[in-house]
Amino acid sequence: MQGLLIDACCGPCALSALREQAFMSREARFLFYNPNVQPYREYRRRLESFEELMVRESLVYTVLPYEPEEWIRAVAYREESRCEICYRLRLRRAADLALEEGFEAVTTTLFASPYQDHELLSLLGGSICRSRGLEFVAWDGRDRYRAVLEEARGMGMYTQPYCGCVLSERERYDRGRGKKNVERAPRGPLP
Repeated sequence: MQGLLIDACCGPCALSALREQAFMSREARFLFYNPNVQPYREYRRRLESFEELMVRESLVYTVLPYEPEEWIRAVAYREESRCEICYRLRLRRAADLALEEGFEAVTTTLFASPYQDHELLSLLGGSICRSRGLEFVAWDGRDRYRAVLEEARGMGMYTQPYCGCVLSERERYDRGRGKKNVERAPRGPLP
């Protein structure tokens, strides 16, 4: 059995996981699987930043194919639950890979961010991993979030302004323009 498979959303959050000593004392591999990130140019920027960190730090990593269709199908007509669906999609893929490749445990760099739902991540990750006989490792990197972002910028890493999906990008844009709880037209059946 190998050690820990670390699902990574981006380079800066992977850097935060590197600062988590408990992880680096185990044999670890990072996984980059981000079907939620849009548009494609944004995905490429995040992947390049992540890979630069992996190479710079001589870390082992796996990049799975970019499958935005998987994310789109999963969240269609369930936009309000998109974060939970996204967590579930990513964590299932990570747990399946961990099982296939003989890892003992899984975690995610999403725990580095104060913008993610840590309680929901812990609940879903624990359930998904237990069902596969794996350990799920929850952690909290929120206290060093700003410091790690500054460190990442100092290293010349790309730091993204939104979570990844076009819906989170729209929310960021609306917040920046002072719009809160923007009312959207009700959705009806497709023509």
